[in-house]
Amino acid sequence: MIVIWYVALCVLLFFGVKMCRRKTWNEENMSFYHTKCFLGFCAVIIVFHHISQATCAPWLNPRYIRHGLDIFVTAGYPMVAMFFLCSGYGLYKSAKSKPDFFKRFIPARFIPILIPTAITFLVYVLFMYWKKIRFYFDSPIAVNAHNTWHPYIWYVPCILLMYLLFYIGFGLFKKDWIGIAVVSLGIIGYIIFCIRFRYGTWWFNTPHMFLIGILVAKYEKRLFEICRKLYVLFLIVTIILCPVLWFLGNNAGGIYLSMTHHPYNYTYSYISDLVSCIFQVLYTFAFFALFYLLSMKIKIGNPVLAFLGKFTLELYLVHGIFIHMFGYCMINDGVKPIFYIKNVTMFTLVVLALSIPVSYGISLIDKKVGKLLKPKKS
Repeated sequence: MIVIWYVALCVLLFFGVKMCRRKTWNEENMSFYHTKCFLGFCAVIIVFHHISQATCAPWLNPRYIRHGLDIFVTAGYPMVAMFFLCSGYGLYKSAKSKPDFFKRFIPARFIPILIPTAITFLVYVLFMYWKKIRFYFDSPIAVNAHNTWHPYIWYVPCILLMYLLFYIGFGLFKKDWIGIAVVSLGIIGYIIFCIRFRYGTWWFNTPHMFLIGILVAKYEKRLFEICRKLYVLFLIVTIILCPVLWFLGNNAGGIYLSMTHHPYNYTYSYISDLVSCIFQVLYTFAFFALFYLLSMKIKIGNPVLAFLGKFTLELYLVHGIFIHMFGYCMINDGVKPIFYIKNVTMFTLVVLALSIPVSYGISLIDKKVGKLLKPKKS
């Protein structure tokens, strides 16, 4: 029955696809509608990614492993990379086309993100209180596992930092090179901080794509023209690079960990993760390149993808609640969930069926607040 989900995902992505004829191109491959549709698909893949980590990840207790969604265990970070890239791209394009873009930028951008974050964070706090899970207060500059209570909240401080860097670089200064420098230095500082205090690699293996999004927007016409002239070559190279970098980024079958000779030592294990992270970063470039090249000839888009693209952040923050409610444990190993759904197909259905309407409901609040905060057109 799990095959149903693979078929459904293919239909979701390819229904309504339009192919460009020979010697014609989709020059709107980075348009708002096109990228929003793809991000709607990316959000769904992230949901499957987290479901797979609760059902078939190799680090789970064997008694809870139920195979079927194994391909999604490592599918999360390239999807998140696309969110960072499209954010950087969209901000730059808007900043150049809207005279009042930076007016009330901070509240208009931050508050709609903080609303779903606060709502979902409160739910996790209530879960912890209900299940008598100890509350650990971690210092951000402590070297530990960094328990954030909300398991997927890391994206929020990261994207808010990207927005802040963009505001400083492009809002307070009028030169693009200064803005690019500020964002670049900020991202480098953030990565160094995460490595220094041993944050998980998922904290810092994708934010660089925010900068790439800015550069893609700035040099969009030149990039498109270069890709058009060397399309076949670029496509062949990218198709070859993607599986190679994916394999190397996923610890190359455990080879990096075995090279440390200390598989149960935290320090050596972290070094192994950093080596994998380097290839993950390279894979995010290749993954975007593949999307960009294919989208030059293929137009995706349908009402379902367009709908899902309207509340991707809310879906990202909300779906984990239902994974913990109906997965093998609630937040911590050994803590009983509300109801354990062992069947993977049914578990996936329940998570999606509850997450999508709840996320959409919260997004309506976010949209209304966002409209109130945006400056009125003069």
